[in-house]
Amino acid sequence: MVGGTETHVQCLAKALRNLGVSSEVIVFCDTKKWRSSRRLRIKTVDEESVVVWPSFPVGKLAHLTKVHYIPSLPFGLRSFAERFDILHFHDDIDLSFPLSLRRMKKPKIFSCHSMPYTLGFYSQQPLSRKLFTTSSDLFHVFTRYDAKSLEGLGVEEGKIRVIPNFIDVTRFKIGRKESRDVIRIAWYGRISRTKGVIVLLKAFNLLKGEFPDLELLIGGEVWEADYFRELVDYTREMDLRHVRFTGFVSDVPSFLQEADIFVLPSFQETFGIVNLEAMASGLPVVASSISGIPEIVIDQVTGFLVPPGDPVKLAEKLRVLVVDRKLRRDMGRNGRERVLSTYSVEKVSKAVRDMYNELV
Repeated sequence: MVGGTETHVQCLAKALRNLGVSSEVIVFCDTKKWRSSRRLRIKTVDEESVVVWPSFPVGKLAHLTKVHYIPSLPFGLRSFAERFDILHFHDDIDLSFPLSLRRMKKPKIFSCHSMPYTLGFYSQQPLSRKLFTTSSDLFHVFTRYDAKSLEGLGVEEGKIRVIPNFIDVTRFKIGRKESRDVIRIAWYGRISRTKGVIVLLKAFNLLKGEFPDLELLIGGEVWEADYFRELVDYTREMDLRHVRFTGFVSDVPSFLQEADIFVLPSFQETFGIVNLEAMASGLPVVASSISGIPEIVIDQVTGFLVPPGDPVKLAEKLRVLVVDRKLRRDMGRNGRERVLSTYSVEKVSKAVRDMYNELV
């Protein structure tokens, strides 16, 4: 499966192997999100061993506990896990593995990929909160904002490590594929309400009269069909002829090379790794000032931060970038340098290895 957490784990395992840290990935699902396997399988994905452990879904109870699966062979799972020096759990949206391996006397780390989405749940559910906050020796978050959220749930500051997310910077290049006069704005991600695409369309509508040749690319897989229909209907109603929905983006670097400005006007984000990819491509980024995004996109340096849900403010910042080519280039260059210095695979994987060394 291709998703944020899955991609992170795959890339991290490969980078750690280059640093002398061997690992195996254990999953309950591998063909479709939330669809568990009924049989034990071992396969290789990009030279990494992936163990698909059989399990049973707990059904509606999962929404009350964040425990989605019970392993079919719980003692076998514990026996298998005894082979490892460290157990590294990923994504606080599911507590199945932390519960299944709770009694094991092994050093444990929990990487929290979804804090902005799960914080409200854990704040209101004391039993699940206790299972989560006592599941590991160290908790890894990607921003200082998420570290404060964890502290609010009762995790001691000394048990929290802030290590940012990363991208393979070598995949992304500065510069468009071809020279052209038109200015192109790009967005991509999961097309769902939390991503604020309607806000971007409204901002674009405010600019179309002033910049009749301005273009907008919207790329990504549709996760909410009703919302997508609303976006298409609005585009037709406002006669936004220069808006193009591209569908799923299979080649992100090439997609970004078609753009001059990248926008992510989300209402909710965990880290916004797409911002890193845009910055690595030398694009100025206009993003919502939410969660840990201000730690990534530096306002007036690598782009602009705007209030979520405000198309007028978004249009104002886009207008500044559209008319100022030098500013676009300077911000894009600053963004690329920031990614190279802070968010490279090599730098982040070494920080993760150092975190492991704290426990062994």
